Amino acid sequence: MTTAPRLMPFPQERVLEDAAFGQGIAPTRLYALLLPVWEVEIRADITVGEDFYLIDRFLERGLRHGALHTVDELTAFFALDRALVAQAVRFLAAIGHVQESSGRLSLTPLGQRSVDDDIRYVVTRQDRRKLYFEALSCSPLTQAHYDEDVVTLLSGEGMGRASRDGHHPRFTPIHVTSGFDRAALHRLKSSTDRARFNLPVALDAVESLGEDLVFLPVYLVRGRTGLLVYGQAGAGEEHDPELSELCSRTPELISALDNEEASDEDDERVQRAARKWLREQGLDTIAPEQDDDGAWSVSLPATAFGGKALPVSRIGTYRVSGSRFFRVWCADATQRKLALLERLDQRLSARRRATRQEAEEVVTRLSRQLCLEPPTLSRLLGGAEKTGLSGLEAQLTRLEKEQQ
Repeated sequence: MTTAPRLMPFPQERVLEDAAFGQGIAPTRLYALLLPVWEVEIRADITVGEDFYLIDRFLERGLRHGALHTVDELTAFFALDRALVAQAVRFLAAIGHVQESSGRLSLTPLGQRSVDDDIRYVVTRQDRRKLYFEALSCSPLTQAHYDEDVVTLLSGEGMGRASRDGHHPRFTPIHVTSGFDRAALHRLKSSTDRARFNLPVALDAVESLGEDLVFLPVYLVRGRTGLLVYGQAGAGEEHDPELSELCSRTPELISALDNEEASDEDDERVQRAARKWLREQGLDTIAPEQDDDGAWSVSLPATAFGGKALPVSRIGTYRVSGSRFFRVWCADATQRKLALLERLDQRLSARRRATRQEAEEVVTRLSRQLCLEPPTLSRLLGGAEKTGLSGLEAQLTRLEKEQQ
């Protein structure tokens, strides 16, 4: 098994297509990078928000708003079993919501806040957990990066394998020269989008127990008008806005990319890769061409597609060579319309039950990729019938019926 499928379970070409035809940045380079991340183990008093148990909500509201102050009063007012109420009150006292003084019950400030927000806040003292901060500016990573089933954070041997020559793509680690800024832990207290950054409702008495540098594999697409970062969490379908913004405003990273792009060797390399691919297809009389935006393409005749030749769905797609790539193209509009049908069939078959809006969005994007005017779904239905794409025909027939 190669490193690429293990780290990135989606093809590089997918991020190029999204960058070009979903985000419109006209990609010029594609990089496989290992972004540095601080894995910080902390100890803190944390406050988390949970849903109330039904009886707890009523009892706390009774204490807060009903002028009820004893177990007997709560029992009588809510017509509940006294033993059940007594047990619930003991639980609420244990989690710091209820206190007793001179035989009278009242809510603590934590309990009052819970009733007012309709969220059961629970405080855990000396909780230990790991937090992740990208190491270029010590900003917290979003919640999606905490899913260990999806995101791979590399250290030691794993990073070595990903960056070793002979594996494709070879991931280049971005190194940092400074240590973790512990002030970043205190900045967490003022974060307003806590759930997005996998933070509890509150963090108090925070201390770091240790920081380790690990690396996050990403694809970075650079274009004439900016750059986009794609990670494992987005599966190549969506870029990471926070990491994209971070990388775009990191001078050291931009300078390193600029230095690499200053060489003419990349142009020669992508031309060699394109010519090699053309020879393998028996199309060695065709030469790669450079487009106005600096990207490379190979324009093939209509006869190069269909039957035992290239699949028509290849039209408009990319072939990657190192940090460069070339686009497979065909000027014949009929072949591009067939490619639209084939690609639409592939995209919709991957969805259990696409909505009309989703289908129309896919059609618009594929049309942009193939330089076609977006056809209506009814027109596409006719094309699916003629070309024998029964799965696509069934999907479009359903969507047409739902519209009626």
